Parts: sequence; C-alpha cells; structure tokens
Amino acid sequence: MNELTCPYTWDCGQKFKPQEMSKYDYDFLQSATEKKMTFMFIHCPKCSRNFQFDTVEWKAESCFDDPAKKAVKETKSTKELLTILEKSKIEIPSLYFDYLTSSKFKPAVTIFKGQDKFHLYNLEELCETANIDGTSCLRISELKGYAKSLEEIFGEENTEVFSLAELSNCLTLGYENEAVLFLDDRDKNSLWIFYPDGGDIEPTKMTLDKIMKRK
Repeated sequence: MNELTCPYTWDCGQKFKPQEMSKYDYDFLQSATEKKMTFMFIHCPKCSRNFQFDTVEWKAESCFDDPAKKAVKETKSTKELLTILEKSKIEIPSLYFDYLTSSKFKPAVTIFKGQDKFHLYNLEELCETANIDGTSCLRISELKGYAKSLEEIFGEENTEVFSLAELSNCLTLGYENEAVLFLDDRDKNSLWIFYPDGGDIEPTKMTLDKIMKRK
C-alpha cells in the first residue's frame, strides 16, 4: 500500500507508511482497501488524531478545522445564527437555546465519571459548516452525514436502538475526541454517544435537563 499523508497540515501533515499505524488501524485499512471503502476513520501515528479516509481515491480528510483560520472568523449575532438554523429547518429545544445564549452556559460537562469531560458546542459552533464524507451540513446536524455514509456502507440496516432515519434527525451537542454527544430526537431529552469509527451508539445517564440544571 502507498504512503498516507496526515491531513492536519497546520501542525502535522507528515507522510507515513501504513505499517506505522496501530495494528487495529492497519488491519482495518487493509480490509477497507479490499472492499474499496470510501468512508472510514483511522489515526495518524504521528499526531494520534483520527481522520476520514477514502481507500479508492487514497485521500485523507481532516475532521477538524485549522484553529488559526477559525480564530479569524467574524462572530455572528444570535439573530444571524437563528436565521442559519431556520434556513436549514433545524429547531433547538427552546430551553436549551436559552441556556446556550445565557451566562450560565458551561462548555465542559462530565458524561461518564472518571473519564475525560465532553465539550459542549456553543451556538456559533453548532452553526458552523461541517463536511462529513462529502456531505456538507451544519455541525448540529452532522449525524445526517454519518447516517448517510453508514447507509452507503451497510445498506438500510438499523443500529440496535436507532434506525438510520432516526439517527439522522438527532442533534449534535458536543464531543470528546472523535465521540459525538447527541440529543435523542424522539424524546428531546436523553443524551447518547455516537462513535464515527464503527458507528457504535452508547447510552448515557445524562439528560438535557441535567445539563441545564448544573451549578
């Protein structure tokens, strides 16, 4: 197999051989290449971050924006952000919207005791554009992109607790590393974790109500 290049050019961007990756990623890449998969996640052995990879075009794509470019973005007003959400037909639960735009908003939240905290996106971050395997969407609705990719790989097969249609309607609220914290669209309160590398879904004991009531 040919060399790969880390897509995080601003602080890594190094070339590496497939054999330099972890055994899990190397075996996964071999299998994906044989199946001609166009969507998968593997980790750069140099900087340890995960990235999307297309084995057909042999092309890597970053999952995160260049922080330097992000820093120079103009801040949008709440009204402008609301317009963005309305155009995309996305509705954030009103109480959580009020929390996001209040002084009580706290981005760091413990989801699992003893583990790293998750980062909650603020309103502007939720309205940023994300690219999920070629699908452009707002960060808050990135699960639509993941659901679409899972369907292309596995067909219309459902996950254990969500159909792909149900998953695509759920709203992203935050993240920890590559794990996505999302709101169950069915009850508008329970929170779950989606793992892009494999498409696994894990329940949590945290709810939207508990997040907003934290002191």
